[in-house]
Amino acid sequence: MNARRNHQSGFTLVELLVVIVILGVLSALAFPAYSSIVRRARYAEAKQQMGTIAKEVQIYQVETGSYPLDEVANMQPDGIDSWPDQADIPYESFYDYDHWGVGGGKCYVQIAYGGESGVSVYPKHKLNKEPPGFEEFGDNLVKPIAVYDCAAGSGPVK
Repeated sequence: MNARRNHQSGFTLVELLVVIVILGVLSALAFPAYSSIVRRARYAEAKQQMGTIAKEVQIYQVETGSYPLDEVANMQPDGIDSWPDQADIPYESFYDYDHWGVGGGKCYVQIAYGGESGVSVYPKHKLNKEPPGFEEFGDNLVKPIAVYDCAAGSGPVK
């Protein structure tokens, strides 16, 4: 006579809980690394866009003999067409074209990026960095374009 055995296959509750805990630990370890990679990629995109804007500002200066005026904060200056749309800016932050008299007979031109916070923390009406390169102020980036002799005092060149 064949005895039937009631044998069910499957996972026990303890085995399932162990697997869930392991997955939780792995995701807790992986998420910060993923977030860091995404942040670095967004800032790399911002640097690329700032470089494109800076090149166009330099071309504008060669063609017209002067840099665009600093008329409205966080807005595209006249004559610069490569300004990205708001939706194309990483973190939907902002870019700001700055053209300042910084005292001492000098003027300074830069592109600034508001970063992840979208709040300006870089110093205003100061020479933040000599070209070339980038400078970080908190989560903001500044791309210097030019420092040149001018008669403007301290403040926006309008």
